[in-house]
Amino acid sequence: MKRVLLFLLIALPLFLLAGLYFLDKDYFLCPIEYKAGIVVRSDKRGSGLFGAERSGMRLHQGIDLLAPVGRHVLASRSGRVLAATRNHGMGKYVIIGHGAKMITIYGHLSEIYVSRGKFVRQGQLIGAVGKTGNANYRDIQPHLHFEVRKNGVSQDPLEYLQ
Repeated sequence: MKRVLLFLLIALPLFLLAGLYFLDKDYFLCPIEYKAGIVVRSDKRGSGLFGAERSGMRLHQGIDLLAPVGRHVLASRSGRVLAATRNHGMGKYVIIGHGAKMITIYGHLSEIYVSRGKFVRQGQLIGAVGKTGNANYRDIQPHLHFEVRKNGVSQDPLEYLQ
């Protein structure tokens, strides 16, 4: 009986510590590592802020995080990769589902390091900043287009980032 109790006293804390490693954090990690605060793109083609006007009377659905081509892009939260592909507007992009009808989108990538269906941890390398899709214009600064959608509705990502 003493051995079982001793085993439980040792094993239970180890099990709890291991479990904490796999729990997701409450916040969204900025997908670009900055030394001093988030930097949003602003150039001749316009502002990279959420809700900024775009051609065709559209509004910007995310934010454009300024970064050099090749800079690491990290998963802002743990989740399952729903898409890792390319299209005309977003270029190379990744979509991660986080449960509770929440997704994040990472666009204009130069490289994609994950594949559809894979589980990624918060802070895991998923791609590299690029200038693909609509960001390929010469006078657009290289950046990561980052979106947060809840129930299919675009949210201001700055409200989620720590």
